[in-house]
Amino acid sequence: MTEVLTGAGAILQVAHTSPDGRLHGHTYEIVGWWAGEPCALEMQTQLEAWVAKFDHDELPINMSRAEEIGRAAIHTLGCVAVDVNRPLERIYAKVAA
Repeated sequence: MTEVLTGAGAILQVAHTSPDGRLHGHTYEIVGWWAGEPCALEMQTQLEAWVAKFDHDELPINMSRAEEIGRAAIHTLGCVAVDVNRPLERIYAKVAA
């Protein structure tokens, strides 16, 4: 038997404060994965609306790491997994429910 996941992505450009107190920014590629075969366009619309709440702003302290962004996306959007990547820096996180 195979498991089907449907994915949709969005770009998030944000600032956050590093552990040493330095404010700086990153561009993240976020891909949400949902179980089964929901409409990918609807999932992308939901993901983009969620990302828009943070885009070009400073992230809340509880979302300052890629893994925390992934957990927040799973909690809010009902994804079964989320990839939160910084491809220019070759840094990747995958968070699964």
